[in-house]
Amino acid sequence: MSTEPGGVVNTTKKLGMAAGLLAMFVLTACASGKSIKQGAEEFSIPADKYYEALQLQDDAKYFEAIRAWSEVLVDEPRFAQGHFNIGLIYDNLNMVPEAIEHYELAVQAAEDSRDLIGGDNPAAEDGGNITASIALYNLHLGAAYLRGGLVDEAIDALKKSIKDDQFNPTAHYNIAAGYMALNDFESALVHADVAVDLVSKPDSKRASGIAAEVDMKQLGNYLLRQARCHLARQEWDKARSCLERAKTQCKLDIPVDMQKQLDEAAAAKPAEAGE
Repeated sequence: MSTEPGGVVNTTKKLGMAAGLLAMFVLTACASGKSIKQGAEEFSIPADKYYEALQLQDDAKYFEAIRAWSEVLVDEPRFAQGHFNIGLIYDNLNMVPEAIEHYELAVQAAEDSRDLIGGDNPAAEDGGNITASIALYNLHLGAAYLRGGLVDEAIDALKKSIKDDQFNPTAHYNIAAGYMALNDFESALVHADVAVDLVSKPDSKRASGIAAEVDMKQLGNYLLRQARCHLARQEWDKARSCLERAKTQCKLDIPVDMQKQLDEAAAAKPAEAGE
């Protein structure tokens, strides 16, 4: 799992999760090979190498998994998911430049495949699948750019991710971090608000006021980012409201620096009134 400054990004590390993603691509399989659809293109992947790479990745044998995925890519160098999985592994190892390189290759390969849809390849039914994959690849690429200090590139990648999947809260959460790095707190707040709204699922029947399936730690972190935007804009009451939700609903501790900002703002109010 990737963390600050890019924000939390769920990675496809487990075999079951990877298999779920692959449901977008797999057409047929036999003992010796797999026929995999990527947009309007079809690749033939050796089944033994493919499953070996997935299993090694699941078992956290990362450098062996990189070797195995690289062998898969020898046969099909434009197989986007192979590059993406190598990117995930490097990301997990905090080897950010290497992760970026493979995320970029995944995005480019997938976009090339999407461009072939239509015309002589009227595979409109595959458009949604490849688009969802590109959104995922750009999401991870954007977060890696952020961790590498490439803020403008991060915002560009995350904008593309949101264009293809506007309801992914993590993309909005991450792009808010990018705008905050540029001191564009108005744009940051817009996306921080969307992230919180997408994650929150109110439920008046529960004591917390939030539905049982909501990841409370995730919601709490998103509320903290929302609060930081309000603090930067000196919107003290709104910031306090966000922090109160993070504390009472999500059981998160309020960061010391954020509480200090609120306390200092509150202490300054009487002096301002007396002037």
